[in-house]
Amino acid sequence: MSRLVRDVMTDAPVVSPDTSGEFVYDLFSDDKDLLVVAVVQDGQPVGMVSRDRFFVKMADRHGRALFSKRPVTFLMNKDPLLVEASTPIAELNMLIVRDRPSALMEGFLITRNGDYCGVGTALDLFRETSRESAERSHKLSALAEQLGHARIEALAASKAKSEFLATMSHEIRTPLNGVLGVAQLLMSTELNDEQTEFVRVINDSGQILLRLLNDVLDLSKIEAGKMDLDIQVFDPHRMAADARTLWQARAREKAIGFSIEVQAGKDDRFEGDPVRLKQVLFNLVSNAIKFTETGSVDVEMGFHAIGRRRHVMRVEVRDTGCGVPEAAQTKLFSAFTQADAETTRAHGGTGLGLTICKRLVELMGGTIGFRTTAGQGSTFWFEVPLKRDIAEPAPAAGTPEPVQAALPAGGVRILVAEDIAVNRAVARGFLNLRGYEADFVENGAAALEAVQAQHYDLVLMDMEMPVMDGLQATAAIRALPGPAGQVPIVALTANALSSARTRCREAGMNDVVTKPINQAEFFGAIDACLGDPAKRQTSAAA
Repeated sequence: MSRLVRDVMTDAPVVSPDTSGEFVYDLFSDDKDLLVVAVVQDGQPVGMVSRDRFFVKMADRHGRALFSKRPVTFLMNKDPLLVEASTPIAELNMLIVRDRPSALMEGFLITRNGDYCGVGTALDLFRETSRESAERSHKLSALAEQLGHARIEALAASKAKSEFLATMSHEIRTPLNGVLGVAQLLMSTELNDEQTEFVRVINDSGQILLRLLNDVLDLSKIEAGKMDLDIQVFDPHRMAADARTLWQARAREKAIGFSIEVQAGKDDRFEGDPVRLKQVLFNLVSNAIKFTETGSVDVEMGFHAIGRRRHVMRVEVRDTGCGVPEAAQTKLFSAFTQADAETTRAHGGTGLGLTICKRLVELMGGTIGFRTTAGQGSTFWFEVPLKRDIAEPAPAAGTPEPVQAALPAGGVRILVAEDIAVNRAVARGFLNLRGYEADFVENGAAALEAVQAQHYDLVLMDMEMPVMDGLQATAAIRALPGPAGQVPIVALTANALSSARTRCREAGMNDVVTKPINQAEFFGAIDACLGDPAKRQTSAAA
């Protein structure tokens, strides 16, 4: 609360206009701390005598003889600064600085509704201002301390949230690895039509759960500012082909049309994050197909030059679906929001997809929006600034490498370190598809002993195990002399955070495969590590 003038008011001797100068002289002489005497008539202030001005006049050559017997009106300031007691001190300070700086030396009279009630001096004003400043400083210090505590609590809460999500992700991915792994293994066996449909439902349901889990993790990373972009050169035609391959079958199942057109030269390449661009594109296409029962979904990718190398990538996804109700349009990009309860019941989902799309597009420096007509369809679009690659045409980053032929399994020996029985069963099933021989251990310490006891061509290492975890075991293996210390190691982890991949690399692992295990990714990592069969046999002989 701001201080008022009444807070600096002090009592002072009050004299009438006909009081003699000698009487005032005695007042000042008797009280060496007295600075001001008020001159009041009929309750109204008419003047003020300040100590310094009074003694200057009295000290004149004939001052005392001249003014001692005369009324004080000859000595007083007839136009003192008058201030109402309810005036804020800040306003008084401004008034003195702007109009009456002399009041700092002489003081001022304080009134209440025009009647005299006290005096104020520069000393009183300075004391109160200093006190107020000290109180404000104390409050600011207390506030800073509270903010410091709040920041520490917020950081702790954020860390706890991250740890909770990492733990939950790990715990959910572990059973998901069993569900999706066994589903993939079943698909590679001979099944009748009914069994094939059952397995497809299991796999599709598991993939939906995995996608929801990934959405929550992505949103958490974006909110924590830990989402990093991986800028690469990419081919927009390849991106369109990937989208066409992925979603054509789904559109065909719903008997709706699906097309994707790229307005760019055949050899045009751009610099951006192809993984995140695909994530936004695929999410919009997925939504469009999900909410369209008749008609078509059409995608247009355009690249518009805004400089010599700078372009804007604009993607529009048009559908003939149900559209977005007007009541839901303002909150469509909010987390955990869908158009309405009926939409959630009919189509499922958490409503995170569009939120993540918006955050990713903004992270890439772009914008996202939509146009819609209820019952007729919607057009969702996003624009992202990119640089055009001016290097010689080359295989674009992010373009899948040619699939290598499966390497002969003869003579290959693999060690799997995994403490959970379900994950061991999935790994064994995948390896059996290639005819690989494998030994299994349940912790890192046993893995370390095994690679010292005999030769292995590859170690598949879980990150989190009892006794000794995968990171510790990898570091210990890398410290071994000879071929044992050089054995390729691939991490199998349910930790999907990018920091986990970094820790695996730093520990000396060659590659990382995230659970639930994807068959193509799994064998791709194995083939990359085993390399040329001839070299493998030479290594084994050594």
